[in-house]
Amino acid sequence: MREYKVTFFPINPAEPRVGPITVIASLLDEAVHKAVERLKSEHPDRPHKPEDYKPFPQISWQELPE
Repeated sequence: MREYKVTFFPINPAEPRVGPITVIASLLDEAVHKAVERLKSEHPDRPHKPEDYKPFPQISWQELPE
């Protein structure tokens, strides 16, 4: 498993970024999906459509000890 930190950058530069949102996942796609779900629940006032954000979020990760 890995700990991912996902940051979303809005297309509109006047809006602040969202994140980093920390999630635990084994795959990158799973991490992004979990981060989007947290974005929706923790930031209900922010846009939730992919087209409102730059195409790729900034993602960093580290292996977790087993």
